Amino acid sequence: MFCPNCGKQLQDTQLSTSTFTQIWIYGMSLFLPPLGLWPGIKYFRSTDEKAKRIGLIAIIITIVTTIATIWATFALLQVYLNTFSSVLGNGTGLPY
Repeated sequence: MFCPNCGKQLQDTQLSTSTFTQIWIYGMSLFLPPLGLWPGIKYFRSTDEKAKRIGLIAIIITIVTTIATIWATFALLQVYLNTFSSVLGNGTGLPY
Protein backbone atom coordinates (compact mmCIF):
# COMPACT_ATOMS: atom_id res chain seq x y z
CA MET A 1 0.00 0.00 0.00
CA PHE A 2 2.94 2.37 0.71
CA CYS A 3 6.28 2.89 -0.99
CA PRO A 4 9.02 1.35 1.20
CA ASN A 5 11.47 4.12 0.24
CA CYS A 6 9.50 7.37 0.54
CA GLY A 7 6.32 6.30 2.36
CA LYS A 8 3.98 7.64 -0.33
CA GLN A 9 0.64 5.90 -0.46
CA LEU A 10 0.51 3.81 -3.63
CA GLN A 11 -3.07 2.66 -3.44
CA ASP A 12 -6.16 3.86 -1.62
CA THR A 13 -7.42 1.56 1.09
CA GLN A 14 -11.07 0.68 0.78
CA LEU A 15 -13.28 1.47 3.72
CA SER A 16 -15.39 -1.37 5.03
CA THR A 17 -19.03 -1.15 3.99
CA SER A 18 -20.21 -4.32 5.70
CA THR A 19 -23.53 -4.46 7.50
CA PHE A 20 -21.83 -4.58 10.90
CA THR A 21 -19.78 -1.48 10.07
CA GLN A 22 -22.88 0.38 8.95
CA ILE A 23 -24.72 -0.54 12.16
CA TRP A 24 -21.72 0.63 14.21
CA ILE A 25 -21.50 3.97 12.36
CA TYR A 26 -25.26 4.62 12.47
CA GLY A 27 -25.39 3.60 16.14
CA MET A 28 -22.59 5.99 17.01
CA SER A 29 -24.37 8.74 15.07
CA LEU A 30 -27.62 8.04 16.89
CA PHE A 31 -26.45 7.49 20.47
CA LEU A 32 -23.30 9.65 20.57
CA PRO A 33 -24.31 12.48 18.22
CA PRO A 34 -21.18 14.63 17.98
CA LEU A 35 -18.94 11.58 17.60
CA GLY A 36 -20.89 10.40 14.56
CA LEU A 37 -19.37 13.18 12.47
CA TRP A 38 -15.92 11.58 12.55
CA PRO A 39 -16.81 8.39 10.64
CA GLY A 40 -19.44 10.26 8.62
CA ILE A 41 -16.92 12.71 7.19
CA LYS A 42 -14.32 9.97 6.75
CA TYR A 43 -16.71 7.84 4.71
CA PHE A 44 -18.17 10.81 2.83
CA ARG A 45 -14.70 11.78 1.56
CA SER A 46 -14.15 8.30 0.13
CA THR A 47 -14.14 7.63 -3.62
CA ASP A 48 -16.47 4.64 -3.25
CA GLU A 49 -20.13 5.57 -3.86
CA LYS A 50 -21.47 3.17 -1.22
CA ALA A 51 -19.07 4.57 1.37
CA LYS A 52 -20.12 8.12 0.42
CA ARG A 53 -23.77 7.21 0.95
CA ILE A 54 -22.97 5.67 4.35
CA GLY A 55 -21.10 8.84 5.31
CA LEU A 56 -23.94 11.11 4.18
CA ILE A 57 -26.51 9.10 6.12
CA ALA A 58 -24.28 9.15 9.22
CA ILE A 59 -23.87 12.94 8.96
CA ILE A 60 -27.63 13.46 8.58
CA ILE A 61 -28.40 11.17 11.53
CA THR A 62 -25.79 13.00 13.62
CA ILE A 63 -27.23 16.43 12.80
CA VAL A 64 -30.82 15.40 13.46
CA THR A 65 -29.91 13.64 16.70
CA THR A 66 -27.84 16.61 17.88
CA ILE A 67 -30.74 18.99 17.24
CA ALA A 68 -33.16 16.65 19.05
CA THR A 69 -30.77 16.32 22.00
CA ILE A 70 -30.37 20.09 22.31
CA TRP A 71 -34.14 20.59 22.06
CA ALA A 72 -34.84 17.92 24.70
CA THR A 73 -32.21 19.43 27.02
CA PHE A 74 -33.78 22.88 26.82
CA ALA A 75 -37.30 21.44 27.28
CA LEU A 76 -36.20 19.50 30.37
CA LEU A 77 -34.40 22.56 31.73
CA GLN A 78 -37.56 24.61 31.24
CA VAL A 79 -39.60 22.06 33.23
CA TYR A 80 -37.08 22.16 36.08
CA LEU A 81 -36.99 25.95 36.06
CA ASN A 82 -40.80 26.17 36.12
CA THR A 83 -40.96 23.70 39.00
CA PHE A 84 -38.25 25.56 40.87
CA SER A 85 -39.92 28.94 40.39
CA SER A 86 -43.31 27.58 41.47
CA VAL A 87 -41.77 26.16 44.66
CA LEU A 88 -40.12 29.46 45.43
CA GLY A 89 -43.12 31.50 44.28
CA ASN A 90 -45.78 30.23 46.72
CA GLY A 91 -43.63 30.84 49.80
CA THR A 92 -44.34 27.51 51.51
CA GLY A 93 -41.56 25.52 49.90
CA LEU A 94 -44.09 22.90 48.79
CA PRO A 95 -44.84 22.35 45.11
CA TYR A 96 -48.64 22.46 45.65
